[in-house]
This record gives sequence, structure tokens and C-alpha cells, in this order.
Amino acid sequence: MIKHRILWFALAVIAVSSRVYAEDIPVYTLEPIIVQGKPGGKETVGPYNQPVWAAQGRFSPNTDVYVLPPYEFVIDLDYQGTKPKRGKTSNLLTQEFELGLPNRFQIAFENNYDMTSPHKQVTVQTIEGRYALADWGTIPLNPTLFAEYKFGVGKDYEGQEDSDDPLKRISNAVELRLLLGEQFGKYQWALNIFQERQNGGEREWETGFSQAISYPIRDNLRAGIEMQFIHRSDAETRSNPQHEFTLGPSLTWKPSQRTSLDLAMLFGTSHDSPRAKMFAVFSYSFGKGEENEYSAPVSTKNR
Repeated sequence: MIKHRILWFALAVIAVSSRVYAEDIPVYTLEPIIVQGKPGGKETVGPYNQPVWAAQGRFSPNTDVYVLPPYEFVIDLDYQGTKPKRGKTSNLLTQEFELGLPNRFQIAFENNYDMTSPHKQVTVQTIEGRYALADWGTIPLNPTLFAEYKFGVGKDYEGQEDSDDPLKRISNAVELRLLLGEQFGKYQWALNIFQERQNGGEREWETGFSQAISYPIRDNLRAGIEMQFIHRSDAETRSNPQHEFTLGPSLTWKPSQRTSLDLAMLFGTSHDSPRAKMFAVFSYSFGKGEENEYSAPVSTKNR
């Protein structure tokens, strides 16, 4: 009995001591910590505060967006294969050199080489300029003006009606575009509205739009959908133009911060459309922007 009483007394002393000691300990309330940041894909770079996905100038093989940051230099190597419903597949290889300038300007030079047998030749060389109307996010859809002059340097084999006729040079042409781009949640979107007119020859006109939307699968991988519509006519077919509409999936993979590979496969959906168009674009970037990881998905460069 004495042992039990001693044990109960000891437990009571410990309980009272613990309660008194706990009451003497001050209680501190920690201030909440707020972490500043932006949702994935909306991190901005450069003096124009553009998101990293809009800092390549190209949104996809057929759709451009905004301008490069100042003094950012990009080299593109493009392949376009067009499978018509009748005839041979055409193969076009394009080398492009793009340079961002201050005050939201950008310039570029492009060389097009037709690899379609039997007439392999340099067909067209172009100079391009574009100007963004304001810093990113200032004007809805971030409009950018685009102008391109195309110098025909190859022989116009398509325009030769008879093999005995003399071969003419491919006609020069002028193209104007309005580039739009925006981000909606995690989805990134771009739209180009364009018109191209030949200065001579058959005086072909092309009017239409290209549009693309993408979604990030991983940090260096994006998938999307692209489409392109072209209203095409020449001096003899103004009253009976062709309407080409292609649609298909796209994929962008970034092996490193400096490199990007864009792929797209568009399928014809109208009577005048080709059976399919395949695009592959490899890009290599130089400049300060390389400290940032540019991510872009994969349709008006090589129409």
C-alpha cells in the first residue's frame, strides 16, 4: 500500500510540474510566407516582358509570333514535304537567319532550295522585317506587323506550258502578315493572317490564315494542333480560285536550351488541298536569351 501511494504521489507531482512549466513557455505565431511566382509557361524574359514561349519568333512551322528579344540570333533549318493527290511529292529545304533588334524590331533572311527531281535549284530568297506594336501584354493578342519581299532566283518550271518555250525566272512577290499571340491558362495560341501577291508571271495571289495551339506535356515537350487555309488564284482563275485547308497534330521537343525540334503533319480536308504536308524544323539560338529555356510548340513560312 505504501508503495502504491508513493507512486501515485510521484505521478501527481510530475503532472503538476509539467502544466506549470508549459504555462511559462511563450507561444509564437509565425507570419505567413508568400512565394512570388507565375504559372508555368508565363515566365517573362527580355525588355519586352514576353513569355519564354513567345521569345523565338516562330510559334510553329507555319505560324509566327511576336519578335525576338534584342540581339537574339536564331538559325533555322526547315524541311517541308508536300504530297499532292496527283503527281510527285515536292521537297523544300529552307535556311533562315533571324536577328532581334531594339525597339521591338526583327529582321531575317531566308534561302529556299527545291529538292524535287529532276529540277533541283534555289528557287526564292527573301528578306523579312517585323515590328511589334507594344510590349507583351500591353495590347490584347499582342499584334505584330510582318512584311516580306521574295526574290525569284530560280527557273519557273511550273509556269512552262511547252518544253520548247523559253524558261522564265520565278516572279518576285510581296507578302504581308498580321501576327497575333496569347496565352489562355496553360494553352498557348498564335494566329497569322496573310496575303501574298506575285509582281509578274501568272500574278498569283494567296490570302488566308494559319493557326496553332499547344499544351505542355513536360518542361521540354509540347503537343498541339495546327491548321492552315489558303485562297489561291492567278490572272486566269480569279473567278474560280482554289481553296486549300489542312489540319493536323504538332510536336515540339527541346533537347537543350539552345536547340529546338518542331514537327507537324497536316492533312488535306478540301478538294483543292494536297493529300498531306509534313514539316520538320531544327532551330539553334545564340545570344543572351540562351540563359532562359525557350519552349515553343510546332504552321506561314514555307507555303
